[in-house]
Amino acid sequence: MDSNESSTENAENAENTDHATDSAPESVDEIAVNEEITIADLSSNESEAPSSRNRLVAIIAGVVVVAVAVGLTLAVTVFKSPAVEAHAGKDVVTVKDVTNSVNEILAERKGVDTTGMQIATGAQLSLAELNFHLISYLLADTAAANNIKITDGDVTGRKAAIISQVGSPSKLPQALVAANIASEDLDLYIRSLLYDEQLATLLEKSGVSQANAGTALEQEVAAEAAKVGVKVNSKYGTWDSTQAIVAAPAAAPAK
Repeated sequence: MDSNESSTENAENAENTDHATDSAPESVDEIAVNEEITIADLSSNESEAPSSRNRLVAIIAGVVVVAVAVGLTLAVTVFKSPAVEAHAGKDVVTVKDVTNSVNEILAERKGVDTTGMQIATGAQLSLAELNFHLISYLLADTAAANNIKITDGDVTGRKAAIISQVGSPSKLPQALVAANIASEDLDLYIRSLLYDEQLATLLEKSGVSQANAGTALEQEVAAEAAKVGVKVNSKYGTWDSTQAIVAAPAAAPAK
């Protein structure tokens, strides 16, 4: 077993004792968020009306996402390197990527009162972080195909807005814990969020209604995934091209 995989499993086992709910949502639509600090608090502009696009944003943020895999075909992929968890074209999500995000999230929870938060644990947390890194790559590829560029200044500006929105820098750690975002991943999350917003704006300019922008964006990301090719370690589940997400394996039928 790869040492990074072992580290992840140890972290996951320890985390099962945290203040988390025992049940998980059964589909992508049933996204678990904290009642006081939600993904929308971190990601949306106050002037922006809620849309189904928030679902993809929530996946990027690494919240608990478990999709039913019934009817999906499982393509068994043999990876050349045991350190690889997923491919999106030439981009690679490594064991280290997932492990580092999981371990930092777990470490940062220790400094925050998580009472009442619905936070991912165990395999759910690992799946959420795999999706975060994989979809970040796919959003960047989709944006590049549409000549959308996000600068470091754009990321810095949105980060300042987020800090202002949560109240102060001292309140940011609690907001990140509630959203299942590792602090080291915040810049990547913001960049992905900005890609998401720019792509949605482009779709709306092309005639897609705001209400349908989320679905249209998922279709764009899924099309990009089909073009570059997505491969996922089967221990996480399968790539669901209809929702542009790695879906957890279907639960074993009760005996």
